[in-house]
Amino acid sequence: MNTAAWLILLLPLFSAVLIGLGAFRSRIASAVISVGAVVGSFLLTLLVIAAGGELHPSVIWLAIEGLQIDIGLRFDTLSKLMLCVVTGVGGLIHVFSLGYMKEDRDFSRYFAFLSLFVFSMIGIVLADNFVMMFIFWELVGISSYLLIGFWFE
Repeated sequence: MNTAAWLILLLPLFSAVLIGLGAFRSRIASAVISVGAVVGSFLLTLLVIAAGGELHPSVIWLAIEGLQIDIGLRFDTLSKLMLCVVTGVGGLIHVFSLGYMKEDRDFSRYFAFLSLFVFSMIGIVLADNFVMMFIFWELVGISSYLLIGFWFE
């Protein structure tokens, strides 16, 4: 179940990175990867909820004398509910955007930014400590800025 927990967070990030680096020149491939990543996160969320219990997977990020900062995820009742909302609504926004952005020339860039935003929101919901919450809060701000300024070059 720990693998599913990490995949919920990382699928939208992988999507944003792949599309952002231009791995998929095709508009259709970019859309399929982006929508698939967010819908995949939603389905994995349902799997984690169905499994029940709490999860707290973590890895050591920084360890110096007297200080240890972990990268950890917290799956409790509230975070599971909010994760369901974020991934569910994020998936619906992705599907809606397929039609809304179909004529835009920067279609792929938009989906890269949108996947980054969903990754950041999932990170806030699952953050296990204040350091991670701050990092994801800043990522939400950056990705919001990129989406708001999308049509301004």
